[in-house]
Amino acid sequence: MISIAAVTPVLAACDLLNREPLPPPPPDPLTPLHAATVALAARYDAAIAASPQLAATLTPLRDTHLTHAKALAAVMRPAPPSGSPEPAPSAQTGTVRQAEQAGHQEAVEACLTAPPYRAVLLAEIAAARACHLEVLPRD
Repeated sequence: MISIAAVTPVLAACDLLNREPLPPPPPDPLTPLHAATVALAARYDAAIAASPQLAATLTPLRDTHLTHAKALAAVMRPAPPSGSPEPAPSAQTGTVRQAEQAGHQEAVEACLTAPPYRAVLLAEIAAARACHLEVLPRD
């Protein structure tokens, strides 16, 4: 004879299988910053293609943004969506500077509102973007 104690776990498991699926988790709060970082790297790619004479200056800045995107993705839960960024709308260094300024402000704001375990990474990104503004050529 089968005891109730032996059947109860099996019945409980059946109930778990019949439940509605859980909704997907909300996007990580860093999702917009990650997307903007990837887009900023794409903007640098366009500027490098349009002004090859600036490649020596712009390539390390672009590479820094790609590194930041990887670092952000490593701490995000759930992971950010993968895929290619939209092509950059403009390749002029003036628009790269504007995007860098906006990105710097976004990184500062993210740092100020982030939990402590993320604040150091975000502060490093904000500081790097401030340095980029000093290095970028002015149109």
